[in-house]
Amino acid sequence: MLAFTNLKSINKLFNRRKDFRVCPPLFERRVRGEVLALLIFAIAVASVFTNNCKAQDSAYAHKIIDTLTSPYFFGRGYVNNGDTKAAAFVADKFYESHLSTYQHGFFQSFMMDVNTFPGKMMVKLDDKILTTGKDYIVSAESKGKKGKFKLLKIESIAVQVADGSWQYSLADSKTILVIDDSTKVGGGLKSLLKTVEEKNCFGAAGFIELNSIKLTMDMSMEVKPWIHLLFLKSAFNTNAQTVTLDIQNKLVKVQSQNVVGYIQGTRKPDSMIVLTAHYDHLGGLGNATYFPGANDNASGISMLLSLARYYSNIDHRPEYTMVFIAFGGEEVGLIGSQFFAAYPLISLNKIRFLINMDIMGTGEEGIKVVNATEYKSDFDRLVKINDEFHLMKSVQPRGKAANSDHYPFSEKGVRCFFIYTLGGISAYHDVYDRAETLPLSKFNDLEKLLKLFIDSCQ
Repeated sequence: MLAFTNLKSINKLFNRRKDFRVCPPLFERRVRGEVLALLIFAIAVASVFTNNCKAQDSAYAHKIIDTLTSPYFFGRGYVNNGDTKAAAFVADKFYESHLSTYQHGFFQSFMMDVNTFPGKMMVKLDDKILTTGKDYIVSAESKGKKGKFKLLKIESIAVQVADGSWQYSLADSKTILVIDDSTKVGGGLKSLLKTVEEKNCFGAAGFIELNSIKLTMDMSMEVKPWIHLLFLKSAFNTNAQTVTLDIQNKLVKVQSQNVVGYIQGTRKPDSMIVLTAHYDHLGGLGNATYFPGANDNASGISMLLSLARYYSNIDHRPEYTMVFIAFGGEEVGLIGSQFFAAYPLISLNKIRFLINMDIMGTGEEGIKVVNATEYKSDFDRLVKINDEFHLMKSVQPRGKAANSDHYPFSEKGVRCFFIYTLGGISAYHDVYDRAETLPLSKFNDLEKLLKLFIDSCQ
């Protein structure tokens, strides 16, 4: 179910690339007829929002997550305009919270390359067609491939010589290598995969990597000259002789965008608290399978929007300016946050503190705080607040890490934390990260902790 907004109308406006680059606030659109229709609808929606504000924050968050993980957004990637639709949705929520904009509107655009799989997606072992996302995935950097190939276990072309090194026979382009994650060939899986890439798959069309744990999808800005498939070991028939593939890839240059809004501080507007989360996710494989990305990171966006709604209330207006940034391109490699840090719409030296929110959907075991060791006094203050109010089971420190959108700011000397939840479901970068299984069991307590910490920064 799509909550809150007439998303087809939003998509109609925001999917126009010409307008999207400048993108003034929603109700200042030049297409007045469409804007008027949206305005009438938004007035009706506003009354619903007023009532929702009285509800628990986690109920609001569930509706945001239900919406962002729906098929309409197709995994918020770069097929079916998923990231564009998600950015438009976030901007609409910013507008409803009466956030102000910098320059021309809520959007800061940037360009990037992304390898996508928008077309055919079929894998068959002998005569059995496998299920995309559950039995196998295609590695992010893979080239598309079509045809029937003989399966060739890596052990059949590998020989360990007297000095302990490995030598490999050449395969041919009509074969696909099979590599088990428990292999001892080449010094083990990690070392072997590096050799396979360096040796261009020994002449094979590509390779299948068998994984005994789970399938974890990623994104890539480049395409390798072979295909790399990851199979769950339990879905792979070890007696299979052939694999038939019909997989299409397309390296695309896309215009993505950060979504930025702010609430002016009441007493010290030149000093800022910045809250961030990324709205993009992994998109899909083919035209039927997509990665919902409920915990990563529809949950972070729901926290961002919930806090924006809270601080926009006249009773909660902050002393310092609050800046809210929803980043694009995080899954591709922190592209949106790197771009913002390089071309900031605000003065980075005026940021009092930045909190990046990524994976906010669980929390049964507490939270982890990246950069805790870099900013110990701030971390100690966060722990003290949690101890006083008994909100999270634990507040665990972690050192510096380039694992989310805080990092480009940290490298610029901005005081910042990246906070993520612990415990609960283990779904991550797979088709099982769904809204209906995301508990949000500690969402309200975590939001309260963030508000108290933000207040303490002031």
